[in-house]
Amino acid sequence: MIYKTKIGDVEIPDDQIYIFEEGIPGFENLKKFSLIFPQETFPIGWLLSLEDPRVGLPVVDPKLVRPDYDPIVSVEDLEKMGVSDRTSLLYFCVLTIPPGKPEETTINLRAPIVINQKAKKGMQVILGNEDYELRHNLSEEMKRAKSVV
Repeated sequence: MIYKTKIGDVEIPDDQIYIFEEGIPGFENLKKFSLIFPQETFPIGWLLSLEDPRVGLPVVDPKLVRPDYDPIVSVEDLEKMGVSDRTSLLYFCVLTIPPGKPEETTINLRAPIVINQKAKKGMQVILGNEDYELRHNLSEEMKRAKSVV
């Protein structure tokens, strides 16, 4: 099916639609989302609302930014997503890109978007990890990543 989204009209198959039963903070009324990774912005992808074409969040795999990323998701959150096997989980972190100042881009490592591929459910969670913040400077994290690898 073709959806109107923040990045234009996009064809999204049913098996790439995820239900966020609690919505996302700031968008609690929106439940239906998809993740797409256009070639033009890869490795940055988009968590797109399929209900409001104005809503789309730039996301990235946190392991690209922080190879040692090790999220601790609460048992309660895992149960809400119907997780029986953690290997079915995908993690994405939201980027904040200030207009005209891409060098000031931050990544939210504390509250990732977690997708349960098997159950087709997702949610944004607050991690138990104390060392992750809501805003890490992306450039600094990329430099750190090079030293870790």
